[in-house]
Amino acid sequence: MRLHFKLRHVPLVATMCVIPVVLGPAVAQAQQSSSLPSPGHIGNVICASDATQTYALYLPSGYTTGKQWPILYLFDPGGRGRRPVELYKDVAEQYGFILAGSNNSRNFSSEQAKAVNAIWQDTHERLFLDEHRSYAGGFSGGARVAGAMALSGPPGQIAGVIAHGAGYSGNRVGSKDDLPYFFAVGDEDFNWPEVISIRREREEHGSPYRVRVFHGKHQWAPAAELGNALQYMNVKAMQAGHLTLEPAFIDRAWNELKTEAANAEAGNDAIAQLNAYRSLVSDFSGLRDLKDANAKLAIVQQSPALKTALKNEREQMSEQLRQEQEITPKIESLANNSVPDLNTLRLEIRQQMGGLYDQAKHSRNEAKRLVSSRAFSGIFVRAIEEGQKELESRHFEKAETYFDMMRQVTDDPWPVLLLADTQAASGNRKLAIKDLQEAVRRGLKDPAVIESDARLQTLKGDPDFEKLLAGLKQNNQSLQ
Repeated sequence: MRLHFKLRHVPLVATMCVIPVVLGPAVAQAQQSSSLPSPGHIGNVICASDATQTYALYLPSGYTTGKQWPILYLFDPGGRGRRPVELYKDVAEQYGFILAGSNNSRNFSSEQAKAVNAIWQDTHERLFLDEHRSYAGGFSGGARVAGAMALSGPPGQIAGVIAHGAGYSGNRVGSKDDLPYFFAVGDEDFNWPEVISIRREREEHGSPYRVRVFHGKHQWAPAAELGNALQYMNVKAMQAGHLTLEPAFIDRAWNELKTEAANAEAGNDAIAQLNAYRSLVSDFSGLRDLKDANAKLAIVQQSPALKTALKNEREQMSEQLRQEQEITPKIESLANNSVPDLNTLRLEIRQQMGGLYDQAKHSRNEAKRLVSSRAFSGIFVRAIEEGQKELESRHFEKAETYFDMMRQVTDDPWPVLLLADTQAASGNRKLAIKDLQEAVRRGLKDPAVIESDARLQTLKGDPDFEKLLAGLKQNNQSLQ
């Protein structure tokens, strides 16, 4: 989930989906199963070849076996496949896409390749899919899984990648720079510098891309941004001859970009102008007369305003990195118990993180506010990830230090939930339940989060645990 992130077990991921299973309509029809959801609804599907692998599936209401359909595979960093499918089903309905969200691919899992292969094989055996229009998408670590799925397979197997809140996978062996890539990132996302750097790289190399920056933190992009992504992928499919050319659709997409360019020019936003004109030139080659768009792009590329805007971007990236590098090593020293006065160090970390938090909330300088917000989130997530690695390695004391430090600098329930995981894994049921109770007080409301947490299953049967779980379920029912 960070700029330096490398997808674990790269050799496995490098081979995934190299041999796709694409069955003809007659075979696929024979494989139809009553376990599939009815068109227009979301269902949980168990893979026929491996019952341990499941995924959330949405079929458009018009889905029939008489035509081939595009599909978007979705990967959530926490293995919550239904989450993005719920968020994007209306957009999928509008564009006629199937959505399939893996429930098994998650950060720090040793079986990501297995999960990707399972969902690919099962959907290709059961569904009627367009062999030229399979797409991969994901959020954060899931975006990297999506990228690995696309970049490691043979040409054309994955037609494009939609990455939310992150850039490429750690493994770019056999990278396909001509692969359409759509990036969506929040303006307060700690991975903003990574996405912006990739935008610069692809711009320099002339590689196809779209980058959309929305207002928000590290999260799945709003549904409207997936609409932009699917529109982009459809335009590229028409451009490549894999989708029937629809003049009205092309007109609408063309005019929307021209409006974006005009609005960016009126608002003196040189980077937005660059993005819009670059998209017009790249995405509509062979579909429109590009003389005017090329001329406008050349003017923007040479403008002093763009040079200034790019310089400001670099300064923001450098300042975020400086702030992260100032605090992160101190947290690592605390976890490693490598300084004589841990209490003083702990207080120093709290004060520095508190300063960042205040700046992120109250600075009147928007650039400084955004940088502080990204830096705070980046330090927080880096510490959580390091704690998760220590927990996976059963280094419980180190894991507890990371999670407890982050508990002290935020009201977020996440580090407290991970503290409960740590206590449960180490056999301290009493403290695990105490931490769960605090996580609920901090805002943990979904009982499924606890029920799907493998480490917390050792708490089943404990009266306090069952009482907590029952209370969450009762509250959820009252809200429905």
